[in-house]
Amino acid sequence: MTKHFISLALISVSFAIGLVGLSSLQSLSALILAVPVLWTFAGSRYTAFLVMFAYNLAASRGLFHGAAVFLSNNHTAVEAACLWVAWVFGLSLPFEIFWSDKRKRRAIALVLAFMTTYVIPPFSLIGILNLLAASGWIFPNYGFGGLLAMIGLYALCVADKRFAAVMLCVIALMPFEVGVSDSEGSVSGFMSINASFGKLGSGSFAFESDFARASMVFADLKKRVYGTSPDVIVLPETIAGRLNQAGLELWKNEIRQIVSDDTAVIFGAELPVSDGRKYDNAALMLYKGNLSSVRQRIPVPYSMWRPFSETGANLHMLDGGVLVLPDGRRAAVVICYESFLTWPWLISMIHKPDVIISIANLWWCKDTSIPVSMERFVQLWGRLFGVSVVMVRNM
Repeated sequence: MTKHFISLALISVSFAIGLVGLSSLQSLSALILAVPVLWTFAGSRYTAFLVMFAYNLAASRGLFHGAAVFLSNNHTAVEAACLWVAWVFGLSLPFEIFWSDKRKRRAIALVLAFMTTYVIPPFSLIGILNLLAASGWIFPNYGFGGLLAMIGLYALCVADKRFAAVMLCVIALMPFEVGVSDSEGSVSGFMSINASFGKLGSGSFAFESDFARASMVFADLKKRVYGTSPDVIVLPETIAGRLNQAGLELWKNEIRQIVSDDTAVIFGAELPVSDGRKYDNAALMLYKGNLSSVRQRIPVPYSMWRPFSETGANLHMLDGGVLVLPDGRRAAVVICYESFLTWPWLISMIHKPDVIISIANLWWCKDTSIPVSMERFVQLWGRLFGVSVVMVRNM
């Protein structure tokens, strides 16, 4: 009876952390560090799986409503729910597969589970909500060293239950840390312009609506920059839609007339490749008529990246995702879904960026927990690597 009670308690606490850790105050995101500690207490493979399943189910709950909205034209709510549960099952499975009843082996098992889920394909393509992202609460500004140190602490939790109990107490007190802000603040020289255009379809060919939206963007931009001289203006993902050569020339000409020569404009667009049926989801930077860009490394599987289809977004896992700004600063650009993953962050941070630019198109999940969770994850990675954050959204 005691064993079953402990298992139920571990699963329940993990579920509760998933509910509040990423959808409330920024400081509460420190609580997700406790989930791997709870996993180390699991007395069976089944319990180890359910601890992770409970956290992932609660933390990703916005996927149910969000997927139902995104797929509403061709799919039912039941299919959206099945997609959500299958996603959560996939995220939790490695933590069951590698679990060991030998405590000395469990530390290695935990490392293998993290690597398989969040770093190594194919699981890394869906490996959202990496718990190690919160390492910055204990090791702010330590970057890769902080990640390794956090794994070391979890290994100690496996080796000694008393240390694990102390670790849980420390994590529980972290939300009360003095001086924690609930916003990313402002970054010198940047102007972030959020939008509320609603649905901006991925992989669409709606050039007329793209042109009409561009006119509204230019008019709004003209009002906002009047009397100001920002170094960089950032607009949301997909704001330019499917951008052919004519559309690109339009953006170049309009931007040249609206902003000063010393201002760069970064915006999201879909760039057709090959015969135009496939595309790169990208962030473009216009500066003095010159164009540079970064491509989304990992588009959303199934809805955007479809490897066996002749349409959809391309995968670019080895791209660095870094733009060099006019003033020489290096900007790591994470595009929407990448914010939840681990691989794009690891690749970008190798380049030691000076600022993080997160752009997203969240019309499909604006009434769910997903936007706040995304914001929290971007802040967590920024805190871990000591890099300032700029976030821009279309809702």
